Amino acid sequence: MLLSELEFGLLVRLAREPRAVVRREELWREVWGCEVGPRSRTIDAHAARLRRKLSSAGAEGLVAARRGVGYSLIAPHAVAT
Repeated sequence: MLLSELEFGLLVRLAREPRAVVRREELWREVWGCEVGPRSRTIDAHAARLRRKLSSAGAEGLVAARRGVGYSLIAPHAVAT
């Protein structure tokens, strides 16, 4: 599995605080390096690609979307197999 720089940054940021919901604004600032991101689906698109790649590597369900808020990383032992 090969992650893009932004996908890897997103995964690292989520892994810093497992199970905590990281708001989109925080992801823009910490991963993309912008204070305010455009109102687009950019973060959602990168998160979706990351989730597909993790799923194909056997880590399905590791990244969870929190509708209208952001994303979180689920503890690996909590992921249903």
